[in-house]
Amino acid sequence: MIAPRAPVKIHLRSLPAAAGLSWIRRALRTFFRRPAGFMGLFGLVLFVLLVLALLPPAAQMFALALMPLLSLGFMLATEAVLDDLPVRPSLFWAPMAAGPAARRALVNIGLVYVLVFLLIFLFGDRIDGGEANRWLQAVFTPKADGTLPEPTPISGAGTLVVLLRTFGLALVSVPLWHAPALVHWGRQGAAQAMFSSVVSIWRTRAAFAAYMLGWCAIGLLFTLLLFVVGSLLGNLQLAVAVMTPVSWALSAVFYISIWFGFVDTFQISAAAPAR
Repeated sequence: MIAPRAPVKIHLRSLPAAAGLSWIRRALRTFFRRPAGFMGLFGLVLFVLLVLALLPPAAQMFALALMPLLSLGFMLATEAVLDDLPVRPSLFWAPMAAGPAARRALVNIGLVYVLVFLLIFLFGDRIDGGEANRWLQAVFTPKADGTLPEPTPISGAGTLVVLLRTFGLALVSVPLWHAPALVHWGRQGAAQAMFSSVVSIWRTRAAFAAYMLGWCAIGLLFTLLLFVVGSLLGNLQLAVAVMTPVSWALSAVFYISIWFGFVDTFQISAAAPAR
């Protein structure tokens, strides 16, 4: 029988804008303390996602439901590395062993991921008849020589759907951003954790904006580097293969950085015992 987890007290901090960039810098330093461990952890994630992608669509939705465990696993791995402990794949499943209340909350958050994803994409398909899906597939499918095709024309409805999906997914990520961690470390239920996530991001919006802009800059730099390497090699597919380890590393650093955003935003301590 699992003992009930002790209650905690949560204090929300105020942060300067520069804090958002520090999350990325600290994540980079932490990554280089255990680069092989973090790369292996993200490689395991890619393998699981690849296996799920080969299954029927209903099973693929299961990958979205695993998103809380993905972010939590990397946060637990970051915590372990900072404590000079090894990175273990079992960390992905550890949050589910925290007790029935935590397990139920994480499952509910995973279901929210799935439901929101389906609603956004089904709503988009009703607007443009699936044109945005076909356009994105055509644009990002390389030709036989490894180069990307020229962008094909897209209607106004298709453009609207691409924008709606982009901003829609960004918007719904706000209540889900800190929610898994607030369930695990903050002992909150799914609804309370999502509400707390919204409040915290609003309170630290300057730092969070700097954090997202920092990652956008890194993404643009990586894309530029990819095309430079592709030009030098004369083959974009070969350039993608060469740059794949860098992409893996940056993806791992992104998930590591979520930990630093969380611990800077929330101060969690043991609650005073009831008298």
